[in-house]
Amino acid sequence: MRAAAFAAALATTIAGGALVAPAAGAQGSSNDPAPAFYQPPADLPAGNGALIKTKVFPLAAAIPPIAGAEFLSDGAGPLSTDAQRIMYTSVGSKNQPIAVTGTYLQPRAPWAGPGTRPLAVVAPGTQGQGDHCAPSKTFQNLATVRTDPPGVGFGYEILQAYALLARGYAVAMTDYEGLGTPGIHSYVHREASARAVLDIARAAPAVPGADIGSAPRTVFTGYSQGGGAVAAAAELHPQYAPELNLVGTAAGSPPADLLATLEQADGSAIAGVIGYSLNSLVDAYPEMDPLLDAYLNDQGRAMLAATSDQCIGETAVQFFQQRTNSYTLSGRSAGDVVRQDPAIMEFLERQQIGRLAPSTPVRILSPINDDVVPGTQSRQLGRDWCAQGAAVDMAIDPMPAVAPGLVIGHAAPMLTGLGGTVQYLADRVNGVPAPSNCGTY
Repeated sequence: MRAAAFAAALATTIAGGALVAPAAGAQGSSNDPAPAFYQPPADLPAGNGALIKTKVFPLAAAIPPIAGAEFLSDGAGPLSTDAQRIMYTSVGSKNQPIAVTGTYLQPRAPWAGPGTRPLAVVAPGTQGQGDHCAPSKTFQNLATVRTDPPGVGFGYEILQAYALLARGYAVAMTDYEGLGTPGIHSYVHREASARAVLDIARAAPAVPGADIGSAPRTVFTGYSQGGGAVAAAAELHPQYAPELNLVGTAAGSPPADLLATLEQADGSAIAGVIGYSLNSLVDAYPEMDPLLDAYLNDQGRAMLAATSDQCIGETAVQFFQQRTNSYTLSGRSAGDVVRQDPAIMEFLERQQIGRLAPSTPVRILSPINDDVVPGTQSRQLGRDWCAQGAAVDMAIDPMPAVAPGLVIGHAAPMLTGLGGTVQYLADRVNGVPAPSNCGTY
């Protein structure tokens, strides 16, 4: 549920961007790249993590390859990177075989460390629920503009990708289920998100031009929605993909307790992400639909319909600081409704992270004054893992509260904590003993 894109959305709106109104005669036009790529084949390959297809694209800000100028490529650091969209097999929120898209980034400079080049798998923060939000699309132009209906997807995750490329990693970033590809994006669905992360790690060695070998040292990282996805992947790894050589995971502000997170987001600048969550759960569990619908008024139904095809910037603008008590027939908040209905609560509890133990080291970044994903519940995740014997490094961000509800307390620690995250992962790749502060926070 990362909200770094919110400021960008407002800037785009003020500047007269596509969120306001499309230009005359531009209906239906967009800069959506390679639309045909996102259509899966009729028959999927057998197995999870099988590579289906790839397509080269120009990565935003990267230096294009220049024949005869290899010295320039080698000396340009992370800006000298080749990029490919990839499609691979996974398992969706209804336990069905699916195709998932993502991005594979290959540095051109040779790997200078021991062994083969390591792989960093990135789970992105909140993009939205519309197909134009997929990171594998926004990484080409930094923004994917859609004019009918108007919308913009922002490629803000490129910051994290370049930080990892600067360390020499190959980087694979999933789009998750339903972003770009057909169907509803399974937003914060624990198992589907975890499998999308684990299966892109399986698929990466088969990407043309990859130099990571068949079993690369692999790290997972993500913040907010991405933090939850990599946390879930780390604990599902021993049973779902034990063959992966996972050496460490960095989970920033993970929404381990979905109800606590939804209650914190209610009334915030990105309150509309609650729509993403409910749309995802109803799609995964159709039997939840009539239960939820019985509590909603027309405004609540309209919110769910609108958010199902929006990116985070559009959602932030339209549903800025709205409260869910305006969406229910009773005037009670979504959190109160869930707490009073055990059947609905059960669907949210299925998304709880922390009931399984990761077998590899994990770092949790927990901002004290996070105004979207409560720090108390991410610290509880660490305690739950510690109690099961996991090696947990809890990094508590002490940033004071700044304009609560405007998501500064959520977004800023992702940026200020990036250096610590990258160093933690580098230490795991280099075999440094993993720190663990279980019982001291």
